[in-house]
Amino acid sequence: MDTENIKAYYTARGLSWPAAEHAFLFFLSEVGELSEAYLAAGSPDFDSETCSLLEEFTSLGKQADALVSRVPGWVRNNDRQHKANIPHEVADCQMMLTVFSESLLGINPDQALREKMSEKMAALNHEEPKNGETK
Repeated sequence: MDTENIKAYYTARGLSWPAAEHAFLFFLSEVGELSEAYLAAGSPDFDSETCSLLEEFTSLGKQADALVSRVPGWVRNNDRQHKANIPHEVADCQMMLTVFSESLLGINPDQALREKMSEKMAALNHEEPKNGETK
């Protein structure tokens, strides 16, 4: 996801760019919302262990949300009061993972993934990464 688009979105909503620890908690909160939405959608393949795990992720996400909702400059949109929307929750997870990665490492996760894949492919081919890619 393009970091500049996220920054423009934050500006339009009056949000401040978070420190890495807050971005990570927001990411965990969003993972909880995604778990809750996925669980609500149901699946015939969910066994009791899977349902229990999704419920635990939902609960932990709510705990992370409670911590980070106290951070000044953030506005919660009360997603949990609306019908579950899995695509929106996936997008929120992607956005917050990008914000966390940029805040902590100064790197977009897409770039990190390309570097990792390059390393793995080079190892498979017993080659060094090309074009300035890191190993």
